[in-house]
Order: sequence, then C-alpha cells, then structure tokens
Amino acid sequence: MPYALLLLAAPASADPAERGDAHRHDYSRFSDGPRNVPTPRGASLQRAQALGLGTREAASQLMHGQPEAAWLRAAGWRESPDRLLWPVDDGNYVRGFGFVRTTRPDLRHDGVDISAPVGTVVRAAADGIVAYSDNGIRGYGNCVILLHPNGWVTLYAHNSRTTVQPGWRVRRGERIALVGSTGISRGPHVHFELIDGGRPTDPLALFDGGPAFVRRVAERAFAAGRVPEPDDVGPADRPTPAPLADAQPVASPTVDRRALVRRLLRFAPTEALREEAGGRIFSNLLWPVRGGSLASHDRRRARIEAEDGAAVRAAADGQVVYVGRLGRRGQSVVMLHRMGWVTVYAGVGEVHVEPGERVERGAWIAATEGALAFELRVDGRRTDPHDLLVQVPSD
Repeated sequence: MPYALLLLAAPASADPAERGDAHRHDYSRFSDGPRNVPTPRGASLQRAQALGLGTREAASQLMHGQPEAAWLRAAGWRESPDRLLWPVDDGNYVRGFGFVRTTRPDLRHDGVDISAPVGTVVRAAADGIVAYSDNGIRGYGNCVILLHPNGWVTLYAHNSRTTVQPGWRVRRGERIALVGSTGISRGPHVHFELIDGGRPTDPLALFDGGPAFVRRVAERAFAAGRVPEPDDVGPADRPTPAPLADAQPVASPTVDRRALVRRLLRFAPTEALREEAGGRIFSNLLWPVRGGSLASHDRRRARIEAEDGAAVRAAADGQVVYVGRLGRRGQSVVMLHRMGWVTVYAGVGEVHVEPGERVERGAWIAATEGALAFELRVDGRRTDPHDLLVQVPSD
C-alpha cells in the first residue's frame, strides 16, 4: 500500500483529527511500536529463510503483486479456502471497505476495521502460511500477513503483539495475534485486509461467522454432547443463520470482446445482456469523478478535468464489458447497465476492475490520467450525459 494510504488507515473515532481540527493530518504522535513479535526459531525459521518470507520485500510483493510459486506450494499444505472466518471473537464491525474515510473521503479504505478490547485473540481467517510477522510496515504496527493456498492474502494490523513467526503453518481459527493499537490507530482494533492478486478486495461477502462465532461453536458442541450447557446466556445466544452459498465467479463468453463493444456503441443491448449486467435500475447517473470540474459537454461526451489519480466511479450499477485501449479514446472502461445504458470512461490511467466484473454505483473502477471523457449511449445513440448527472460539483 502506498505510504500516503498507510497514513490514513485509521478507524473512525471521536479523535479531534476525525472532527476536522487544524492538525487532522499530523500523524507524528503515532508509532509502530512497541515491537512485540516472536523470535523465529526451528523449522519455521528454516522454511522462512529458504523461501524468503518474513521480510518487508515479501510483504510488499504480497500486498501489491503476485505470490511466488514456491510460496504457494508452501501454503498448499491444506485445501484452498472459499470462505473466511471472522478473525476476532466478539469483535465489532466499525468500518468497511471503500470510500468511507472521514478525514480523507477521496481515499479508499482497503479493509475492514474490527474493534475489541486490547488482548482479545486474533485468529487466522483461513488455513495458510505466515508470510510476515513484524512491525516494519509503516502505519500498520505489529502486523501479520498470511498467504493461503488459493493465492489469497490476509493482513491483520495494529496488534499489541503477534504470536506466530514467519514460515509457521496455520490453521483456520488458530491464534496469530492479540488486539492492540500499534501503528496509526486511534483505538484498539484489527485492520483486516483481503488481497487477491495484488488487488485489495472487500471481504465482507466471504465471512463465515461474525461476532457471535464463538457462541455458535459452543452451541454446536453442546448439542453434540461434548461440553456442559453454559450457565450464562447473553445477547449473542441467538439462532444461527443459514450459511451463504459459495461465491460463484462471473463467467461470460461475451465480455472483453471488441466486437461486443462496437455493437453496444451502435445498437441497443439485448434483454439477455441487460439481465446479465444485473444491478439496480437508475434514472440518473452519478458524477463519475471524485472532485473535478465539468470542462465541456455535448451529445458526444462530457469532458471532466481532475487531478491525476482522482478516483473514477461507476455511474450506476452494472457489468464491466471491456477494459483496454479503445481507438483514439485511449485506455477505457466500458460498462453495461441494467436499464440498457452503456457508459464509457475514456482516457483513464490505472484500472481497478476486470471484464466481467459486476460493480455497484459509486465503486472505484479506475483513476484519472488527464481529463476524463465520459460517454453515454442509450439504445446505441450518443446522448449528452450532462442532464442525467447528479452530485455534480458546484463551480
């Protein structure tokens, strides 16, 4: 994660910085210490040294790129996960993934914050191998990074201490750390991230369990006759919801095809394509750039000027049907929406979505690189998007 994002990875609280006081971005009073990590030893130490795990370089590669093949083989001692365990027993969800920051709403929060008292056990969300357990990542304090057999990477930051060493093979639910407030943190909590192929991913839909996880485990154990009935019943003692179905990848033979894009830019999409796009139906479009200003508009496009790197947002729910160069438009993202509209985000720089991916209105899909050319097609006809835009910044 870039240094600027590390500095802004703190949870919401009543701290004066969150209330917008004069020194809201002064992080000089924060420290990544005290460093409290186990001393590497034994087979785990030998494994970590042979693989090159446990270093800041390994952590950076897992946070921003692809894991080494040898690392995946070492993590593959167990089956690949398709769900995640809520990592803090009785931990409270306090902030989610996305543009939810108070001090810097233009920067994305790349994880989920879970609050709990100092010393609460932090558990591995899935089977894997410890790739990093130290406090050398600026802003994260005492931090654990796990690599899982399917290539997922999970990160647990701000711990009071970590309890596993690099190279250690962990099982789902095993203790790996204790909750704390090290690093850039305004209160005891765990900052949890799920990273897939170097891309931060919202983990909420994949969690199996939640704050009442331990209570539910006890209920099941009692039902099986393995433990006596608990003599105190709390608010967490409630029926267990049915488990979610396994996540299914979006697969379509039509996405990421130039022929499809050319057709959508000239003709109305079929009902089958509209159904496949999914999402909600809107009668307007969200202003697609955080900040920025409208430079010009006509029936061909709206030209929006913004600083390089500004977040480009999906104007409505829909499916990404194309990512790449699109003639003279340059690097572009094309989306199809349930109401049959097609939006084009042309002239972008870094892209944060893939063809076939379904995204919700307001989701970050790219970053600007110069002016953004925003186009709208309705039944294949060029349409001036200006009259449909909402949340347009005032001059």
